[in-house]
Amino acid sequence: MRRTSLATAALLLACGDSLPPALERAIPAELPRAVRESQRRLPVAGAANLRDLGGYVTRDGRRALRWGFLYRSDALADLSDQDVAYLARLRLHRVVDFRSAAERERDPDRLPDGVSVVWQPIAGQGLDPTELQDRLLAGEVSADQAAAWLVEGNRAFANEFREVYARFLRDLADPANLPTLFHCTAGKDRTGFAAALVLIALDVPRETAMRDYLLTNTFTQAKTRRTLQVIRLASLFRADPDDLQPLFEARESYLDAAFSAIEETQGAADAYLRDALGIDDALRARLLANLLE
Repeated sequence: MRRTSLATAALLLACGDSLPPALERAIPAELPRAVRESQRRLPVAGAANLRDLGGYVTRDGRRALRWGFLYRSDALADLSDQDVAYLARLRLHRVVDFRSAAERERDPDRLPDGVSVVWQPIAGQGLDPTELQDRLLAGEVSADQAAAWLVEGNRAFANEFREVYARFLRDLADPANLPTLFHCTAGKDRTGFAAALVLIALDVPRETAMRDYLLTNTFTQAKTRRTLQVIRLASLFRADPDDLQPLFEARESYLDAAFSAIEETQGAADAYLRDALGIDDALRARLLANLLE
């Protein structure tokens, strides 16, 4: 029997799906350029953090990431039938899932037929959000602990999961894999670092990568509020939402921790991409050709 996660329970508190049928929902890449940024988040009821990475401009200001080629998201287990039908319109070739085996088993994705799914797990102590559930319900997590977990987790992404992220970038150099959607559970940490790496590999400024990372807070605010209410009730009021807030936020200090780990070992992001991840000039040129206008 599937165990209901706290995030899934929070969705049950939300209002009913008021979105139009799948065929009537807007796809950012098909909209006029002037309005795409305002429609970056895709209109689905079952995922709060599903968005197009298109439109971000390179450091020289001459090129931008193509719309409709690369999507990032939280888990896709709670998509409605209409959500799945909408995703089919994106013509996805591949979904990359960074979740652990336990996360995937507990909350399997709902996807259109014919989409290739690649499992690239990033798992370990403090990296699987569902492993924290018992501690959350027991009220054993302080705000300082929560923030420290996310800082250390981001350092681990850069140092301990290089092969996962290297494979992810290498696969994007093959046009047969596009459009690609990549995700974890919250679409915030494992996915957030992946998105930042892609943007930097495409010569997008680090400040832009950070801005994209922090968009999670805008898109998931309502879901986070509901989730914290569920935890407070389920814990019999032992869990303090203020203590748990850091776990559900994207903070500059978290992604900065990953960048600091990169700088400590490689000196600069370009050197990290080349020497730690094996993204040489030829492969990077293919990434630019595939993903930039």
